[in-house]
Amino acid sequence: MSDATQSPGLAPAVRDRLVAVAVSLAVLAAAGLVLRPLESSAWTEIRASGIGADAAGIRGAVGQGVVAGLLGGFRALAADFLWLKANSTWEEMDLPATQSTIRAVTAIDPRPLYFWVNGARMIAYDMPVWRIERAGGPDAVPASVQERINEEQARVALGLLAEADQVHPNDPWLLIEEADIHLRRLGDVSTAARLYREAALLPGAPCYAARIYAELLRQLGRRREALDWLVKLHPTLPGDEPEAMSGIVLARIRELEDELGVPVAERYHTAAP
Repeated sequence: MSDATQSPGLAPAVRDRLVAVAVSLAVLAAAGLVLRPLESSAWTEIRASGIGADAAGIRGAVGQGVVAGLLGGFRALAADFLWLKANSTWEEMDLPATQSTIRAVTAIDPRPLYFWVNGARMIAYDMPVWRIERAGGPDAVPASVQERINEEQARVALGLLAEADQVHPNDPWLLIEEADIHLRRLGDVSTAARLYREAALLPGAPCYAARIYAELLRQLGRRREALDWLVKLHPTLPGDEPEAMSGIVLARIRELEDELGVPVAERYHTAAP
């Protein structure tokens, strides 16, 4: 898989989240607590207060401390339960229920990046497929309609990630997720390149973000910029770390130098093989 199509793998995060939920359930069971009363009392109070399942209402209540007061120390656990509900409605391809539950989860506990990123992925990548299938399938739905559906869901997902930016400012993983949606769902290479560059410059960014930025510059016909970027990047890469792919970066530098006809005397010099 090329860098330009690579997506940040959150398999460990999925595992950790499910483990956390399982452990929480086990602890509650061991303590003899019953989950149904928690749901029937806390959520009944939330609904009675007029908050309901509307994400904006829940988020406002979170800001006022209402949800935290009602759920107390169970806030994170309640979000986990709702996330399991979101996964259940996702399996049923229930778009309204899944989308509203995702937003409720992020409103109740906005701290886990996992909720935001995976929620945006469900909205941007899965829900268009559901809508197209329900409209008759890709063979029956005109390409223009499919494109509109893809764009609509992408915009919803980007809206969710914009809210996440407010909670997790300057997080490279959110920028990468936004970039991927612009690239894969909207075909906006220019915006994707800008977001990948912003992500690559942030602490904690994966090494591939910088490589993808250079590749997108090449796709945009900005090969000189791509070369300059990679020449600055290469000396900062540890040669003994596989993820850094120092050798791959050097190979791309050589390709760009060949494409641009850079004279031998002006080419990037390095001690690397």
